[in-house]
Amino acid sequence: MANVDGDRRPALSVIVGGLPRTGTTSMTEALKILLNGPVFDGGSASYLGDRDTQRRLLELTQHCPMRTLVDRTFVQYRLAQLTEGCVASSDQPGCYFLEELLQLYPEAKVICTVRDRDSWWASYSALWQSIHDLHPWAWLSPSLWRFCIFSIDFWKRVPQAVGIPQCEPWPMLNQERLYEAHAEYVRRVVPPDQLFFFNVRDGWEPLCKILNVPVPQQPFPHAFPRSWLDKGTKALIARLRRRFAVLVGSIGLLIGVTGYAGIKYLQAIVKWGKGRGQSALIAS
Repeated sequence: MANVDGDRRPALSVIVGGLPRTGTTSMTEALKILLNGPVFDGGSASYLGDRDTQRRLLELTQHCPMRTLVDRTFVQYRLAQLTEGCVASSDQPGCYFLEELLQLYPEAKVICTVRDRDSWWASYSALWQSIHDLHPWAWLSPSLWRFCIFSIDFWKRVPQAVGIPQCEPWPMLNQERLYEAHAEYVRRVVPPDQLFFFNVRDGWEPLCKILNVPVPQQPFPHAFPRSWLDKGTKALIARLRRRFAVLVGSIGLLIGVTGYAGIKYLQAIVKWGKGRGQSALIAS
């Protein structure tokens, strides 16, 4: 586990402080290559992580926004637990807990991924639209349900972190100031000599210069484009609809079989009763 007291050198050396949909998934893959170790990508973990990881993230939301010492202590503990053994952290929740991560890893470099604001807004809005569309079907998949609940409940931390009024994540109009507010938050809480800005479109060279590592002899990874988000959401909803149809069909079949068996049972009882009555008449 990361050492909160700082009595030994932490392994985690990079905190990707950029917002979701600024190339954080690409950065995760790039840092795995450059730093030769695991990266905690909270966005991916909230969707693709195992049940225990998803539950740990959900427990984190129960202490957001942070109001008490208990909240802050738990958040610090949980962030240390989630990033234990990792060389870097990427995406949320880390991008909204920069101060807390720097307390755990005071020597880490913070690389804030950036993107054209309008392009980011279109992609970020599409992400929330996907969550909004998937939420009604989430009860059909425990892991999807945990992802949707985490995404919605964790928003309670965002206004507190970046300094915008408390609001609901939906409609998207409530998040319009997020990009600018988050940039101000990053500059406010990260020491200037530890803060770097990077656009994944620029490829290896500027990133390798920040990290002082050689440029790899392979293409820079560009992962999880918006087209995958749109196609993936549609495919997942279609799969959930098929699952729902199978479930309804199974319930209907069960009701039909149970009803048929019940009718047959009642008929047998009636027949048995008639037989008993006829036997009694003959005996008398």
